[in-house]
Amino acid sequence: MPLPKLKLKAELRLMIPRLAKEANQLKDPEARSRWMNLRKIALSVKSTDQACAHAGVSADWFRKWGKKLIKSRRLSGLFTKSRKPHRSPHKTRRRIEKQILKIRRVEPYLGPERIADTAEKLFNLSVAPSTIFAILRRAKLVGKKIAEKLTKKHLKRYRRQLPGYLQMDFKYVPYLIEGKQFYQLSCVDHHSGWRLIRNYRQKSTFYVMKFLEELKELCPFFIIEIQTDNDTAFTDKFSSQRGVTDTHLVDVWCKANEIIHRLIPVGVKELNGKVENTHKQDDREFFAMNIFSTYESIALSTKGYSDRWNTQRATKALGWLTPAQAIEQAYVKAIAMMMFIKKEGDVSVYKLDQHGDAVMTVHMPSSRLPTAKPKLDHSKLSQLSQGIKKEPKFQNFGSKSFIGLSTTIKSPLGIDTEFDG
Repeated sequence: MPLPKLKLKAELRLMIPRLAKEANQLKDPEARSRWMNLRKIALSVKSTDQACAHAGVSADWFRKWGKKLIKSRRLSGLFTKSRKPHRSPHKTRRRIEKQILKIRRVEPYLGPERIADTAEKLFNLSVAPSTIFAILRRAKLVGKKIAEKLTKKHLKRYRRQLPGYLQMDFKYVPYLIEGKQFYQLSCVDHHSGWRLIRNYRQKSTFYVMKFLEELKELCPFFIIEIQTDNDTAFTDKFSSQRGVTDTHLVDVWCKANEIIHRLIPVGVKELNGKVENTHKQDDREFFAMNIFSTYESIALSTKGYSDRWNTQRATKALGWLTPAQAIEQAYVKAIAMMMFIKKEGDVSVYKLDQHGDAVMTVHMPSSRLPTAKPKLDHSKLSQLSQGIKKEPKFQNFGSKSFIGLSTTIKSPLGIDTEFDG
């Protein structure tokens, strides 16, 4: 039988002096607020309803928390109980949570989507990124979203259709080594994200030339263009007092190798955004994870980091491919398109279908049609894609230079066609 409000008020009035000492040590804000309201109502000379109205609470609230306090005989009865369920049958298993947290602690710069991709590759676990985010939030490894920073105008993102367009820039090593300031020089491909990263003792044209010679040897594709800022290590645009003279060592090297050297406008580093963004990743994934004491140690580790970036670091922007895989895929697509290039008497016509997509119909002379349907030799196509970097052929058309390949491909129709790309 429920206690009448009058009797409840009387019992609380007798209990309040006994709990006064414990109330002085009460730190929980919700429990302390409830204690103050109950004490105020119980000691009031007004009726229970009037005292509740004056305290800003309802009579039901007074009855609920008054009964809990009388039943427990301690202020712990005023604490809010956890609403956590006693059992959660669909909760992620503890073993999976440990593996997710292990990946995060080894590489703390990874987000939920990259952790999901890594977990599937390493542990064969298929975990949704939303689940991973919940695990990280419970472990207090992520916080609230950072407010969007003010940005400049150049916000349009795009990727080149083929590899060969590089952005190059220097970066300060974020801490002194051997009491000296060293510099990181890196370039990144606009299409695939392939990079070459090296560290040098100084920021000078001498080391830029050394870097370019190594780039020429290691780059797995033909270089069409290199884009840089206006640093004196890259150009004499401002140091010569006469603008670009084409006598700077970098310009001479690019001209000798049929490569375009493009300079971005002054103060618009966003146009070199690809390489600038990789500098942020270097801080998180390389410099923050290692402390180097000698130049030799950072130079050696940088080479390993560069190789890991190109062969192991899969990203969402590339469809969870590594830069090396993206390069191979780009050339396979290019070869497939080359198979349908107009040749001799063949006529290629582009039309739009009902969905607005471009469709190319190839009409061929009957004398060149095969009598039987040959099978596509996938091994030869794979060999061609792997050995795509053969002898380059440069063709000059007016003031523009085009770089391509001169090779022979056997198409699925059994036609030997020489492509001069």
